[in-house]
Amino acid sequence: MSNSPLITVGQRAPLADEASPDMYEELVNTGITRLVRMKMPPGATDEPHRHPEEIVYFIKGGTLSIKLEDGSVVEKEVADGDFMHNGPWTHQVSNVGTTTVEAVLFERLDNDLEPHD
Repeated sequence: MSNSPLITVGQRAPLADEASPDMYEELVNTGITRLVRMKMPPGATDEPHRHPEEIVYFIKGGTLSIKLEDGSVVEKEVADGDFMHNGPWTHQVSNVGTTTVEAVLFERLDNDLEPHD
């Protein structure tokens, strides 16, 4: 991953399942909240995307490299059963480990960076 910004100023970042439907699947959408499944094999990188406010529960952990909107990169080791909470954000994720990372994301569509279609 290079250190260049993820998106052009004024560009709308898609939601994760719109950007990388091979790794993200919407399971339930109430119009206000939604549940999304992520399954990312070793060596995979998703497309730049955004999440509304989210709680992520990692079913199977691993080593992730996360490129933030400003181009900086954070490496994060997550264990099976770990969870995290994030406000609305835009990023890109690479699985730099040796295991498939699986997670379930609970998102609040009413707390999004962009209006949800």
